[in-house]
Amino acid sequence: MKNEQLQPICGADLERWRTDNGLTKVAAADAFGLQKAKWEDLTSAENSVKQIADPVVAMLLHLYQQHAESAPIQQPPDVKQFYDSLGLQDTPQDRDKFATLIGRSPPSVYRLLLHNGTPGRPVMRWIEAIQRMGWSQKKTLRLMADVVSSVGERQHVEKVLIQGWTKQGDTGDDE
Repeated sequence: MKNEQLQPICGADLERWRTDNGLTKVAAADAFGLQKAKWEDLTSAENSVKQIADPVVAMLLHLYQQHAESAPIQQPPDVKQFYDSLGLQDTPQDRDKFATLIGRSPPSVYRLLLHNGTPGRPVMRWIEAIQRMGWSQKKTLRLMADVVSSVGERQHVEKVLIQGWTKQGDTGDDE
């Protein structure tokens, strides 16, 4: 057995783990109990080669690498798969309907579905919440429409199920 000098655990190791697991920086930071700003600092170009000062963060990385099942990794939902699971077709009408049901504009949905766009965290949490219900396709669509209608009414967005959110000047599209 060689007596090799092991390199200290550094920010680059954290970033490698994140990308290997297909996680966003926010999700990776959360897995270590860190704020995104702290993650950014640890993995920045200037700090990525520095030894991780917090032993717990280094211990967590070691544990996650050696025992993948210990990592609190929940893969984010696939938006296209969710779209398909609702029985929606690849048509402009269904994409517009989906945009309304997830509270985004049609151009945002086109980016998500046709150009591999990245949905914002609120959209991801909405999809996760809907999926946790485990309801049938028809019941899920009805629930989503009911919620959209109720919220549209409370937010004074007229005919939201017909016109969508963006006809009212939606500024929530940050995808």
